[in-house]
Amino acid sequence: MKWKTKDADLFLKSGEYVDSLLIPLTPVSFTQDFKSSVTMAEYTELLCGEIERQLHGRLFLSPNFTYVKSESAIEKLTSFIEHVTNSGHFKHIFLMTSDVYWKEFEQRLSGQLFWVPALPLDNMDENYKLEVVKEQVKPLFQLIFKDWQRSINS
Repeated sequence: MKWKTKDADLFLKSGEYVDSLLIPLTPVSFTQDFKSSVTMAEYTELLCGEIERQLHGRLFLSPNFTYVKSESAIEKLTSFIEHVTNSGHFKHIFLMTSDVYWKEFEQRLSGQLFWVPALPLDNMDENYKLEVVKEQVKPLFQLIFKDWQRSINS
């Protein structure tokens, strides 16, 4: 499910089945990191879109958490995750990024961080790009399923 009105209506009707939230972490920089920020954002969005597509009905895709790298970014993300947790809707929170910046804070985050280095997709054929993305998300599904299984067993 995506951050769209029709999916929001469906979520409100069947929210008890949708217990997972996927939050794309998207860096923004208009300095020397501009192109790499765009590449990371594009790649993260493709991965999240594919995960949402395959897990539609069980996972809700959050709007991008957009940030400028600074100490306040971790505080803002922590506050956002706290808000989500306090809503009572989601038992599982997954964070997706191509920005290695978040690895430094992984232990401080509530939720499972998926860091996948961005691949340059700008010159790839669309069909090949889709195949690459599908291959990249396979191990992430295993991590998601493991998290779900852990909560069933506890």
